Amino acid sequence: MAQISLYIDDSLAEKLSIAASMQNCSLSKYVAALVTSRLSEEEEKEKRTLMALRELRGSIDDPTFSKPVDLLLVADANRRYDLL
Repeated sequence: MAQISLYIDDSLAEKLSIAASMQNCSLSKYVAALVTSRLSEEEEKEKRTLMALRELRGSIDDPTFSKPVDLLLVADANRRYDLL
């Protein structure tokens, strides 16, 4: 199992210790639960954002909004790069 060292001020350490004792668990277990909860919230937010973006796909009905024409590699090969 991985270990993490946290460098926090004394007042926050005391608050965490009190909160952990109120939950009848160790400080380590309490902090791990807080981190897990926060990461789960962020994952859910990311999932909701992706779903919203997927719902938007194709929702614009504008003939000027189209995929650009693919350029040929030959046109790109003639480009000069001045590196000096």
